[in-house]
Order: sequence, then C-alpha cells, then structure tokens
Amino acid sequence: MMRFLDMGGYYPWVWPSYAVTLVVMGLNVYWAKRLLSRAQRTALRRLQMQEES
Repeated sequence: MMRFLDMGGYYPWVWPSYAVTLVVMGLNVYWAKRLLSRAQRTALRRLQMQEES
C-alpha cells in the first residue's frame, strides 16, 4: 500500500494534482447547480409576469 501511495517518488506532485482536480470538479458541480436554480427562478418570474399582463 505504501508503494502505491509513494507513487514512485512523485507523490509531492501527484496527490496535490488529484486534490486540485477534485476541488475543481466539485466547484463545477456547485456552480452548475447554482446557475440552474438561478435560471429556473428567472424563467418562473418571467412566466408569472407574462400571466399578469
């Protein structure tokens, strides 16, 4: 197991790269969900405005 975690001596570069990748992927999911909910609220507001006029 330690041999795998050592990554052939490249662990100082490999593990931070994995961490950065996971953080960026997580942020992409978070931002996409946030933008989707914002777009849905905007669309709902526009529909309600059309119904009122």
